[in-house]
Amino acid sequence: MVFEPEDILEGTRSIRPFLPELLGDDAVQVDYQLSELLAQAKAGQQVHEQTLEMLKSYPNTRNWIAEFLSEKPISKGFEELPGKGQPISASKYRCPEGDDYTWYRRVVGATIPKCPTHKVPLIPAD
Repeated sequence: MVFEPEDILEGTRSIRPFLPELLGDDAVQVDYQLSELLAQAKAGQQVHEQTLEMLKSYPNTRNWIAEFLSEKPISKGFEELPGKGQPISASKYRCPEGDDYTWYRRVVGATIPKCPTHKVPLIPAD
């Protein structure tokens, strides 16, 4: 399956908050490498395939990015409730410095983190 470069980069930005949970001790090194690749992307380089390959090299991040890029969320054994449901939108925040870190506020009242690359508070995404 072929994915749009921007979708891959958005997935790369979005997975960064979950790396400690997904990768344990490898999270810091992978996060650094991803932040470097995202900086190269911002400078105009085509690095989306490199980021995708890096994420595919770990089982947990491969599964995460596969679900992020899939057209239909992976069900993981759950069935949809009957009737018409509507997705609930989570507030999206981004790094104001490098636009290399994306975080979604999935719970009301959750503290908005700082970008691990630039150490600045995240701002609402437009």
